[in-house]
Amino acid sequence: MVDIKFPGKASDFLKVATAAAARGDLTAVDSILDARPQWLSRTGSHGRTMLWEAAHRGKLAMVEYLAARGADINACGTHYTPYFVEVSCYCIARYKKRDDVADFLLAQGAKTDLHTMAFLGDRQGAEDWLKRQPESLYEGHPQHTMGAMEESGLDFYLAPAPWATPLCYALRGGDAETVEFLIGQGAKIKGYEDDFFIAANNDLDKIRHLLKHGADPGKLPPIPPDAGELFALASSYGAKTPDTDTYSAELVYLCRGDRGGNPAEVKRLLGLGADIDFQDNKGKTALHRAAKAGFVKTIGTLLDYGACADIADTNGETALFEVVHSTIKNDEKRKSAAHLLLKAGADPLRAARKGKTPLSAAKSAKGPVVEQLAEIMLQSIA
Repeated sequence: MVDIKFPGKASDFLKVATAAAARGDLTAVDSILDARPQWLSRTGSHGRTMLWEAAHRGKLAMVEYLAARGADINACGTHYTPYFVEVSCYCIARYKKRDDVADFLLAQGAKTDLHTMAFLGDRQGAEDWLKRQPESLYEGHPQHTMGAMEESGLDFYLAPAPWATPLCYALRGGDAETVEFLIGQGAKIKGYEDDFFIAANNDLDKIRHLLKHGADPGKLPPIPPDAGELFALASSYGAKTPDTDTYSAELVYLCRGDRGGNPAEVKRLLGLGADIDFQDNKGKTALHRAAKAGFVKTIGTLLDYGACADIADTNGETALFEVVHSTIKNDEKRKSAAHLLLKAGADPLRAARKGKTPLSAAKSAKGPVVEQLAEIMLQSIA
C-alpha cells in the first residue's frame, strides 16, 4: 500500500487513477481503489476507464488485475485527437498491437461487433458480420458527452451518435478497402459528411471514396495548396481553398500547450499566408499561446518571423503575462521565454485592464521561479 494524495479536483480521476493504470502501477492502483472503490467503473473524459487506459498502453498485468476486480472489459473510450471515435478495450489493444492484452480480453469474453471490425480494417470479418446482421451497417455507436459537475468530478454519459456508423469507424481506424466495401454495401454518407471527413483524417484514398460516392465537397475541412494530391482532389470537386484567416486561426491553435507548437508547422502556416499576429476570440496570439506553454523554440521562431511581442489580449495582457501565469513545471523554459520576449521589446511595465503589469504580477505571485522572472524583468529596464 502507498499513500495516495487526492488534490480534490475534478481532474483527480484522470490525473491520479487513470494515469496510474496507464503506467501499470499496481501498487498505486490497489491503494487508489481501496480509497475510491467506485472508480473501478468510473467513466472519465471520452469514456475512458482505468481498464481502457491500461489496455491502450498494453499493461497486461494491470488489465488482468482490473478485470479480476470486476472492471467492465467491454467499456468503450477514446483519445479524441488520434482516434476520434470510442472503441472497446479489446479494439484499442488490437489496434495498438498490444496483442497479449487483446488475446487476454478476447479469452475473457470481450465482445466484437461491426464497428470493431471496421476500425481494425477487418474487411472479411465485416462481410461475414453483415451476412448475419445487415441492419448494423446503419447503426450509430453511442459516444460519451460531458455532463454535470458532481462531487467526485465531471460526469460523462452516453448519448446517441447516429453519425458514428461502421463507415465512420473504418474511415478513422480502418483501411480504404474496408471503407470501399462498406460504401458498396450501402452505408449512408449524406448528412454525416462533417464527421466523416474529420474521421478520414486527410487520407487521400478514403476521401476519394467519399467524394466519389456523393459526399458534399463543401463539408471538407480546409485543404491547403501544399497538400499535393489531396488538394488536387479537393479542387477537382470544387472545394474552396482556405482563406488567410483559416491559416491564422490554425496558427494560434497550434501554439497551445496541448497542440505541441511544432516550429516547422509554424513556418509552414506562415508560408501559406497566416497572419503572425492574428488574435483569437480571447485576443490571444500565437505568441501568447506559445509563451504560456513554454515552447521556447516556437517563441523564437515567431519572433524571428516578426511577431509583435507586446500585443494585448481582451484583458489587456501581453505574452509576458502568460509566462508569469504559466503552470508548466519547467522553470528554465519560463525564464528562457521571458528573456526572448524582453529582448524582442516586451514591456514589463505595460499595465493590463486591472492595472497590473507583468512585473507587478510576478512580484505578487508565489514561488522561486516568479521571483526570478521579476528579477529578469527588472534587469531589462535597469
